[in-house]
Amino acid sequence: MTQISPTATLQEISHQMEAAAKLGAEAVTQQGEAIIRGLGTTDEVRNLIEQVLSDDERLVEIAARSYYHANSFLKVVLMVGDQDAWKLRLHVWHPQPAGTENKMEDVHTHRWDFTTAIVLGAYRALEFGVGPGDEYHHYKYLPVGANQKFTLDAQGREQLYRQFDAVLPAGTTYHLDHRVLHSICRASDGPTASIIIQGNVMRDSTNVYRTSPASDQPKSETRVERPTPDQLREELKQFLGWL
Repeated sequence: MTQISPTATLQEISHQMEAAAKLGAEAVTQQGEAIIRGLGTTDEVRNLIEQVLSDDERLVEIAARSYYHANSFLKVVLMVGDQDAWKLRLHVWHPQPAGTENKMEDVHTHRWDFTTAIVLGAYRALEFGVGPGDEYHHYKYLPVGANQKFTLDAQGREQLYRQFDAVLPAGTTYHLDHRVLHSICRASDGPTASIIIQGNVMRDSTNVYRTSPASDQPKSETRVERPTPDQLREELKQFLGWL
């Protein structure tokens, strides 16, 4: 797969990913891994964010598809491939007051495989299996649609057991299959960030497991909050100050 330079432009990354997309899902995964491994330092990520901040039109487009995720981070969708064959994203967790409990995400799978590099801070990563263990409320997750909402559809209860638990520091790069049940949270009070390339969408919905009910109704919808272009500009400037 093609390697990227330390000063790669967003256009160069897009060109390489689109070339891989024409070859199929496996090529997208391989090229995505090569790109993420090349972007896994603060200098490379700084380079990309500075490109975004210097292009007002691109910033507006990115703000329109980014949002504050229910799992407590800002999801910045930097680029989207043709026919959604891939996406490049930045996830940012804001610093918390000292002593604040670091809340774990809901346990979940994804609709696509992805490769990620932790570029700032550290987080605790857990993986789970279905079997005798703790009881969870199981939901089918339908992604954010044109109505700007995501849907959780109750599927009953399920027991899960923990099969992996580790703290992953900045500099860690890994690939995750879309079927793996997992959950993460920040491992310190400071800012944390990762950069991700996701591959082809494998299915229309995915699974979410919660320790408490999402709603008193079998099906619930939640509207996402999207940053305005000005808000996103300030978020990205603040992020650069943390690098």
